[in-house]
Amino acid sequence: MDLTGFAEQWIADWNSHDLERVLDHYTSDVQFRSSNVVKLVGEGIIYGRAALAAYWGPALQKRPHLHFHLKQTFIGCRTISIHYGDELGRDVVETLVFDDTGKATFGCGCYALNSA
Repeated sequence: MDLTGFAEQWIADWNSHDLERVLDHYTSDVQFRSSNVVKLVGEGIIYGRAALAAYWGPALQKRPHLHFHLKQTFIGCRTISIHYGDELGRDVVETLVFDDTGKATFGCGCYALNSA
């Protein structure tokens, strides 16, 4: 899988505020983990793209000025870690693991302890 340019497209899709463009990167049975999920859902793991849509849809509405800017990309074997900043001043690393079709089966958002 060629991950060149993936991070830029992923950032652009988030910055478009188009939930379907964002979700298109993930499989229907994706697993997503984040400390933000714990805060909003009570558990740190979301299972499935439909549940991810139910989580990210309202989150996008609450952050109408959401804007990510790419800082660094790390590429592994069918894995990418995207280091980006957001409009709130936070540093985030999002790691995605891909299947043979190029869709993410696993995602994990990690936030810097010293972020805003």
